[in-house]
Amino acid sequence: MKLSTFTLTSQPYLDEYNKCYKNIITVNAVPEGPLGNFVRQLKLPKLSPFQVEGPCSPIEKCTLALTNIVPCMQNCRNNSNLMTPNEIPNLISFLLSSGYQIETQLTNMMNQSETRLSDKRLTMIVTYYGKNSPQVMYMR
Repeated sequence: MKLSTFTLTSQPYLDEYNKCYKNIITVNAVPEGPLGNFVRQLKLPKLSPFQVEGPCSPIEKCTLALTNIVPCMQNCRNNSNLMTPNEIPNLISFLLSSGYQIETQLTNMMNQSETRLSDKRLTMIVTYYGKNSPQVMYMR
C-alpha cells in the first residue's frame, strides 16, 4: 500500500495584487489524492525590503500553496483565492471526507518540540489512505 504523508504550514505572504499581508496555507509536497488538485506553485515576494539573503539565512523564493476548496464567488482574481487559516475548518472537512487522516500525535509532537520552522508555523501533518483509511481516532 502506498501512503503519502505531507505537512501543512501557515506562513506570511505579501499579496502584491491586493497590497496586503496575509497568512497562507502551504504544503511541503504535492499530496496524493484529491487535495493535489488544490495545490499551486507560487512565487514568494520579499516580505520587506530589509529582508537580506545570506549563507546562513536563505530566502525561500517559491512554495506550494493551497487554493480555497470552497470556490470563490466574488473578487477572486490573482492570488486572492489562496487558502488562509480561516479556511482550515473547510479543509479539515474535506480531508476527513476524502480519505485523509490528520496525524494528531505527530502534529502535537512537532508543535511541542523545541525545533521550530524558521518562518512558518506547523498546522498539521496529514496522511492520504484513500479508501483504505484506518478507523483510528487519537485522543489527547
